[in-house]
Amino acid sequence: MQICREKETCKAGRVLKMEKQKRVEQISKLQKESFDILVIGGGSTGAGAAFDAAKRGYKTALIEKKDFASGTSSRSTKLIHGGVRYLAQFHFKLIHEALTERQKLLENAPHLVKPLKFVLPAYRFYERPYYGIGLTLYDLLASKGKLPFHKTVSKSEAVSEFEAIKKDGLFGGITYYDAQFNDSRLNVLLARSAQQEGAVVANRVELVSFIKKNGKIVGANLKDLETEKIFPVYTKVIANTTGIWVDHIRKLDDPRTFNVLSPSQGIHLVFSKEKVPCKSAMIIPKTKDGRVVFIIPWEDHVILGTTDTPIENPGEEPLPIGNEVQFLLDTGNEYLENPVTQKDILSVFVGIRPLISPEGNQDTKNISREEVILVSNSGLVTMGGGKWSTYRKMAEDLVDRLIQVGNLEVREECSTKFYTYPGAANYSESLYQEIEKTYKIDTVFAKRLQNYYGTEVFEVLGKKPKLLGKGIPYFEEEVVFAVNEEFALGVTDVLARRFRILFVDLALAQKMIVPVATILANRLKWKEKTKKAEETAVIDLIESLRKSYQ
Repeated sequence: MQICREKETCKAGRVLKMEKQKRVEQISKLQKESFDILVIGGGSTGAGAAFDAAKRGYKTALIEKKDFASGTSSRSTKLIHGGVRYLAQFHFKLIHEALTERQKLLENAPHLVKPLKFVLPAYRFYERPYYGIGLTLYDLLASKGKLPFHKTVSKSEAVSEFEAIKKDGLFGGITYYDAQFNDSRLNVLLARSAQQEGAVVANRVELVSFIKKNGKIVGANLKDLETEKIFPVYTKVIANTTGIWVDHIRKLDDPRTFNVLSPSQGIHLVFSKEKVPCKSAMIIPKTKDGRVVFIIPWEDHVILGTTDTPIENPGEEPLPIGNEVQFLLDTGNEYLENPVTQKDILSVFVGIRPLISPEGNQDTKNISREEVILVSNSGLVTMGGGKWSTYRKMAEDLVDRLIQVGNLEVREECSTKFYTYPGAANYSESLYQEIEKTYKIDTVFAKRLQNYYGTEVFEVLGKKPKLLGKGIPYFEEEVVFAVNEEFALGVTDVLARRFRILFVDLALAQKMIVPVATILANRLKWKEKTKKAEETAVIDLIESLRKSYQ
């Protein structure tokens, strides 16, 4: 495989720009140019819509108040799936759409989206045929998907797939396939792709107010949170894709509007693979509160999640509340041979589902995960609800509506379903072997690099990358790439969303704070005061996360 050097053209025909396309240039474009579409909110829906719109040829801008995927889009259960539990709710259209999108992602971003085998355990004699009926329908709804169909397995086969499973009373089970992914890295890749297609992309930019003419939105006043400067941007139509903040944005447009959000919190506990040994995932089909729980291998650790807790006032850094931690421990231990305890938890992360319920339904586990598009009298187009699995189709539908509301000229049709993402060209699951050989690192390290960067890995690392520190399996060049090409502006941006270490190992994350901050300070020209503030913010976050489950 060819290793791309600075300003060299790869076989794919793309020049890697190792010099950062400076954020100030993006801000300058926001200030000086007018747009067809302005997207507010850089999660999966917003980044996906900006990418779709730019690829269709529309002059597009994407802004995000914090960091891309800093909200719900980085705190998912890491699954691209149809949702087995939706079978009981007869949401067949949603399941089929999600499974169709699953196949596209497996093909278009194979370094970030992987097939994942699940074990559904059976502890009663009738459970295998009972669940088999549902999974047969699930397989059929996958239509032209290429993953294997479900299969009935014996007790020994179930144990072979999920070693940590409770063996007493186990009859066997069923195995089936879905997919898992790296959510924040896919989100950042969408923002990168939008910029490569010509969109203006900037994080740390906040919507202050709308600009209206004759009662219709014609632009917005934005604030650059790095410089505190406020400036106007003019556009033909605006998309509100701010997740759990959609009602806040809607009220900036019309203070009299009613709330449509019914937010729900889901927590995830993280353990070592030594504590919960498994090579496949396990689904716990029904919990005491009537939902499902997953135990999933991810990032060389194991995730146990999730809950579904209605929450009235979600914060920017949500934490477990009430008995959520104990609920997951109790639920998981019913199916594990060796119980896990709070002392075994390595990290915790919490996501807020931006569920849309115009009727005010607060039974969040029964609210549909289908997306909703709302258009205000002034022309603000809001998309809420939905799930990561269908983000691409959601973005397509949103752009179609933006074209209609903004009275934009119809240009190219949506083509994102056929797009090969950066890092996917010529990708192979054996790429890690070349990474091992090139950089003389172990297999686990090499596989992480493969799964983060795909075939861009050699461009990212160069010839002789330098470790961040002793016992830290990350390279300095990865941090530089996060700043230059992936919009990272802070230590948390790197540790939580470019790397995922803050989500899986708080102790190692704390060890990485200073070396990461040192590189960022150099690249972003921080003063010592800023560097110390960044370091302190991450230390405080780690401490609050630890306290939340201890």
